[in-house]
Amino acid sequence: MRGPRTAPLRLPTDQTTILRSDLLGGAAGALEDLRGPERLSDPAALAREGMIFVRLLDALDRGEIALPDEEARLRIGRLAEGFDRASDYGPISATHDAHRALLTILGGWPR
Repeated sequence: MRGPRTAPLRLPTDQTTILRSDLLGGAAGALEDLRGPERLSDPAALAREGMIFVRLLDALDRGEIALPDEEARLRIGRLAEGFDRASDYGPISATHDAHRALLTILGGWPR
């Protein structure tokens, strides 16, 4: 079985900016919940989740990521699914694809 390896993490600046904002928000949210006055059902799980965000922020800063990271994959997958549901991604994407397909048939983007 293969052990962890490091892979480059090179993303366009606009994607890095979006991810940094989301990851900072996730880490801050976990810290705020841990500090909250209410009793948490699983504070250790919440702390681990916060560390996922911190680990990914560090990877963005270094430009490389340790793989595999199943915890991060699962957490970011849930985040992406939630965003897709909240933003109604499916219909927007389908409309975008339909417009592009028709533009291709019509000869491409107008200049």
